[in-house]
Amino acid sequence: MRTSRGYLIGAVSALSLSLAGCGGAGSDGGSTAAPASGAVQVVPAPGPTPSPTPVPTPTPSPAPTPTPPPPALTPSGSWAANAAALFSAQPDVANCKPGTLLQSVRDDVLARLNAIRALHRLPAVTYSRADDEQATQAALMMAANGQLSHTPAATWKCYTTLGANGAGTSNLYGGLISPYLAYYTEDMYLGGWLSETSNLVANNVGHRRWMLDPFLGKISYGRVAQVLADGTRTDAAAMKVVSFTDGVTVPANLPPFVAYPYGDYPARYFDTSSLLSFTVIADTAQRGGANATVDFSKATIAVSDGATTLTVSNVSFDNVGYAVPNNLQFQVAGLKAGVSYSVKITGVGVRGTPTDYSYTFRIVA
Repeated sequence: MRTSRGYLIGAVSALSLSLAGCGGAGSDGGSTAAPASGAVQVVPAPGPTPSPTPVPTPTPSPAPTPTPPPPALTPSGSWAANAAALFSAQPDVANCKPGTLLQSVRDDVLARLNAIRALHRLPAVTYSRADDEQATQAALMMAANGQLSHTPAATWKCYTTLGANGAGTSNLYGGLISPYLAYYTEDMYLGGWLSETSNLVANNVGHRRWMLDPFLGKISYGRVAQVLADGTRTDAAAMKVVSFTDGVTVPANLPPFVAYPYGDYPARYFDTSSLLSFTVIADTAQRGGANATVDFSKATIAVSDGATTLTVSNVSFDNVGYAVPNNLQFQVAGLKAGVSYSVKITGVGVRGTPTDYSYTFRIVA
């Protein structure tokens, strides 16, 4: 997740994200100093982490119905008032107290994430209260130190083992102390993690991959935002995405692939400069298995608006375990809102057999 405070999120006056993946800004595993002035940091998505053994017999559940996500919320009033409204008990960052985040804030994050997942035909996730403290303490550490890291040092202010565990298993946002910090809503954080335009790691869409992981199952969320005694502002958020208490169950009725963007897609969750991405779900029983052997080395990508074939560039692929361990990434020149695009990806090696895929997307207001 990157930050351009803005983004972790947002620039002083615009949403200029700088994500560093699920985890720290700059590079996975290392801490990254917050940018000067008004940039927000997003740490790279947490690195591949072994997930709990899935339950062998999934319970059938209906496929999600793609309904529009809740409307975007526009911050109004002062930064201090917006931040204070998030809590029933206010944070005291100087004394390492995270405050008490309102349950309504966590409920909003869950609802918005599940609406995004439904756009991709993915099952809804539940909220893990048992892991709240990890996410909360991770957010506190990032806010107190003005940095983002998936592997914070024990010398960090407000360091706790719980917080360190949360930092290593969460998407991170924020990590800046500045009098110029812009205020960002949870919806903006979700949009930053999805678009990855501020990710400091080239061709890394790890935050997105965790959010759109078919096997995600649960999340926990923490945020700490406060105007400090000297008038500076600090803000950081952590959404835990892996290694949950009691594990997660294996979902049913998974689609054959996850594409970003897909179908009618809200403009606030996409940027025309974003990397598009595609993941095959070859094994519906686990993250790994046949999913880890999907081969994009001979694949071809064609994107068309119906009249013109668009230029595809910056193509890369991997079998790294950010959630499902296969991912194809590419950029498309000339994308515009309101236009329907068809994507054809041919020659993907799935269980040793060349396989073709096609889908459409349209960026809508």
